[in-house]
Amino acid sequence: MKILRRDAAKFGPLPKWKLDPVLTELFWKRGIRNTAELSYSLRNLLLPDFRDMDRAREIIGLAVMERTRIRIIGDYDVDGATATALAMRFFQDLKFGEADFYVPRRHNDGYGLSAAMAEKAAADGVGLIVTVDNGISALDAVSRARELGIRVVVTDHHIPGEKLPEADAVVDPKRKDCPFRSKNIAGVGVIFYVLTQVRSYLRENGWFREQGIPEPRMQDYLDLVALGTVSDVVPLDYNNRIMVQYGIGLIRKHNTTCGIDELIRVSGVSAVKITSSDISFSLGPKLNAAGRIDDMSYGVECLAARDADTARRDASILFNFNIRRREMESEMMAAAEDLIRKMPGHDVSGGIVIYSPDFHSGISGIIAARLKDRYRVPVIVLADGLQENTVVGSCRSVDNFSMHGALERISDMLPGVVLQCGGHVRAAGLTMRRDGIPALRDKFAELVRGFMRTGVSEETFESDGELPGAYFIPSFVRTLVYDQPWGEGFPNPVFDGVFFMSHQTVMKQHLRFRLSLADGRSFPAFYFYYDERFWPNQSVTMVRAVYCFQISSNSNSGKISLIVRAMEPAMDKKEERILWNGGLGIPYADFR
Repeated sequence: MKILRRDAAKFGPLPKWKLDPVLTELFWKRGIRNTAELSYSLRNLLLPDFRDMDRAREIIGLAVMERTRIRIIGDYDVDGATATALAMRFFQDLKFGEADFYVPRRHNDGYGLSAAMAEKAAADGVGLIVTVDNGISALDAVSRARELGIRVVVTDHHIPGEKLPEADAVVDPKRKDCPFRSKNIAGVGVIFYVLTQVRSYLRENGWFREQGIPEPRMQDYLDLVALGTVSDVVPLDYNNRIMVQYGIGLIRKHNTTCGIDELIRVSGVSAVKITSSDISFSLGPKLNAAGRIDDMSYGVECLAARDADTARRDASILFNFNIRRREMESEMMAAAEDLIRKMPGHDVSGGIVIYSPDFHSGISGIIAARLKDRYRVPVIVLADGLQENTVVGSCRSVDNFSMHGALERISDMLPGVVLQCGGHVRAAGLTMRRDGIPALRDKFAELVRGFMRTGVSEETFESDGELPGAYFIPSFVRTLVYDQPWGEGFPNPVFDGVFFMSHQTVMKQHLRFRLSLADGRSFPAFYFYYDERFWPNQSVTMVRAVYCFQISSNSNSGKISLIVRAMEPAMDKKEERILWNGGLGIPYADFR
């Protein structure tokens, strides 16, 4: 276990803010340079200066005014589902019954808008297709829709290729000519901005007054934006944090849909205590399970449900999908480990590329992520594709190795082998010929070794350092847990320290025990997905742990517990001395 401590000093001397010094240091390390960035007022949201925004809002606005049939084409992940549900809620609030949606099924349709979907839309009398969280790479499908007389508005946040689709409007912050500054916005955030402008267009044209319909409160849709943004693991820059924090606030106050309330209930989460971590580890996986093993339409219908019975039914379906997903994940992980053990010399320094006809494409992304975390190398997991002699791959990366860039280079090196690829720096996907897997494996290993040089990286955990014992109090922990929208790019504070350890007990998927400070105060601790090779170990009484906090309620009377990210025995005198001199008595701000 290697601990890499975030160094505040490399950014210059700490500012003299009117905040507790520990909080000041935490925010400084995370790029906050002005306390104004800790104010999450909606007034501070960026202006909607996307390229093609004016065209998009006019096209969609006119379609509403002319009662043109609109079809939303979504995606089968949480970002796509929340974006689709947001669009449907918006049109429902307009009492616009001509809008419907279609989410491609991973195993039947593949990813995103296709020519077949365009043809089906034409047969159904659709006059406008709006893509959400997809479409930027659907060049042929968009062209086919246009040939059939259907207008197309693409809203996406993925990296475009050299050529943009010939749609009527293409709203994507990653367009090279797009001035919108938050390049990290999720797909659900993009459609939120677009529909905000559609509302303005309808208002400017007197539509709400003529129809006698109240204008939708766009901020009421930020619960979905929060859910999709956190689940898609996009970096939480300031603009994203504003939307996520407001959306989480809506959920905590029960100012959300009955669908989200029911999803929270089956997830065993308290709405009033919900955090971005709950979204990542409880709500998101249940939604994702529908798209992975069946049909994400169930997820969209749950999120957009307007009555409790429908919401309860759909949430129950999602819960059962997630149970099946866990079973499949366990079976597939065991098979993947068998394939890795059969690799020559068990050498993974060139990354991992594995394929089996028994792999499930909907689970491959989870397996790729778990293998990446375990072996600390980039991973590609391949499963059979929709077309004969094709495979689809889920790819996950470590450190600064760009998976999207690697796939683009391999596509150039193996023309005709890689049929399609796209995604992000850390996560991407591809479709390729099955007989090209050996060539892919060779080229991928070449790129990985050239980048990493030193071979497999040691498992590293980032930490904000040792926290003085005086800060192990509910008022401080409550502030950490509830007052900020932690997530990707704005990481939850994680500390490391030496503790006395006792009462080790194995639970379902975690180790439960107690960690004690030098002054005798003891706290319950949980180590999820612990390494069974080393724990439990009743002979160990002192450990160095990397941990974050949890608290039982959003109040200064809540009970503190520790969530351990990594742990190893601590035996030497130096660490024992650190434990006994752990900063007890250092003054702290009164958070009460």
